[in-house]
Amino acid sequence: MSGQGPMSGNFGHFMVYAPTDKPDINEYGVARYGMEVQRLASTLNNHLADKRFVCGDDYTIADMACLPWFQLLRTFGYSHPSGVQASSFLNMQQYRHLNRWADQLMSRGKVQRGMIVCRKHPKPWLVDKRFMHLAADVGTKAKL
Repeated sequence: MSGQGPMSGNFGHFMVYAPTDKPDINEYGVARYGMEVQRLASTLNNHLADKRFVCGDDYTIADMACLPWFQLLRTFGYSHPSGVQASSFLNMQQYRHLNRWADQLMSRGKVQRGMIVCRKHPKPWLVDKRFMHLAADVGTKAKL
């Protein structure tokens, strides 16, 4: 799964950020990296068919490394200027086992906190009421 980050990032670049003055190149990049993202998602989906976590029964760094990329792709992370979302373009809901795994991980408080750290503020629970419930997870008292 070492290709998940680079391939997802390349897909996102061509889907959202690449200059628009060369549409043939952009279309090629979206198609090429989109197919590779789908191949990697399919591989991980099949792998998780009979496993709770990437490495079996234990939550490991492999889960931590894969989740952010898949979560970005299955939610509203990449949006083409036309409004097309990566999740629908790549049909991310088709990966039943992968979505089960991601839902399971995203239900963990510490994973939720980890997914929001370093977005705009290193401790968002200190500046945004929506994340105050995560303060208890780290033993801090949020004051807003």
